[in-house]
Amino acid sequence: MDIKKNIILLGATGSIGESSLRLLRKNKERFNLIGVSAHNNSKLLSKIVNEFDVPNVVLSDPKNAKSYYGKNELYVGHSSLIELAKINCDIVISGIIGMSGLYPAFAAISVGNNLAIANKETLVSAGKIFMEKSHEKKVRILPVDSEHSAIFQCLEKNNIDNVDFITLTASGGPFLNMPIENFKNIKPKDAIKHPVWKMGEKISVDSATMFNKALEIIEASVLFNIRSDKIEVTVHPEHIIHGLVHYKDGSILANLGFPDMITPLSVALNWPERINLNLKKLSLNNISNLNFFEPDYKKFPGLKLGWEVLESSCCSPIVLNASNEIAVDAFLKNKVRFIDIYNIVYETLNICKPFIPKNIDDIIEIDKIARIDALNLIKRKFING
Repeated sequence: MDIKKNIILLGATGSIGESSLRLLRKNKERFNLIGVSAHNNSKLLSKIVNEFDVPNVVLSDPKNAKSYYGKNELYVGHSSLIELAKINCDIVISGIIGMSGLYPAFAAISVGNNLAIANKETLVSAGKIFMEKSHEKKVRILPVDSEHSAIFQCLEKNNIDNVDFITLTASGGPFLNMPIENFKNIKPKDAIKHPVWKMGEKISVDSATMFNKALEIIEASVLFNIRSDKIEVTVHPEHIIHGLVHYKDGSILANLGFPDMITPLSVALNWPERINLNLKKLSLNNISNLNFFEPDYKKFPGLKLGWEVLESSCCSPIVLNASNEIAVDAFLKNKVRFIDIYNIVYETLNICKPFIPKNIDDIIEIDKIARIDALNLIKRKFING
């Protein structure tokens, strides 16, 4: 048997962490979990540490540290999270949501660790800096999103000039068939009910607004060094096809599979090898119907912003991401309406004109400015509908 791969899992108690642990649990002979982090769920973190006997453990928010009962020593705080990501390993899985995952992910690649990234916000906000650092350190940044993993698997990187364009598929979220006039009545409890994937609240709302696909357009452009006009989005409610690469000779390579995050995680951790996950087998004979159609940009205007910010200021993706996080948080707290999310982001993009970032600290500073602008906009114009 080959030597086990050493894995560090950031965000072990979230949905990506849950899928990662399911994969590691099934393949203990292949992987050795040497580090884990959680934000504040110290009890679940303790269970993970005890099950996998993880030697390096971090709780980034120290307030629940007293509830930790893991067998190995606990370190707390954001600086400890960054130091965890720097520990020499085969690959770091970044499953931390939001901008809090930015510094540890960058720390990981800066010391030469490969990165399996499930954090859209990192590559959306700091993609150019991340890709430059990965090339400098000769490390891989491997996508865990099902759509980007699909493109990664279908893309012949040595023959990138042969690519015509790529297609990202979208499930359409829970409101795909809802009449637009009913959107003003959508409540948070409805928006977090995703029809295909089990996800956290924020990303579930992003799927409902289709802002998640706007972020994925930006991420795909960064990951695969492809122009925005070479990225297409199609709505595919069954979500059996995750992505397609169209070549100039008319050939199309598509990635199919039942929706399950364990598969793209397995690809990221094992590439170019494959392991038998013993998952439910997909048979085309048993699939009665697959649907594809163009997105409705009147119902989901946020999707268009993915293309628009790529063609404007290089700071715009940072502002898009930051203002969307603020708007979604306000919606989840019942401070603004579902239909206000797009308007908040759109108006923040128009009023926030920050400087060009040169490093990660600049990215964080621009992110802060955009958040303040979005919050002030909400207070001034949107709060309470």
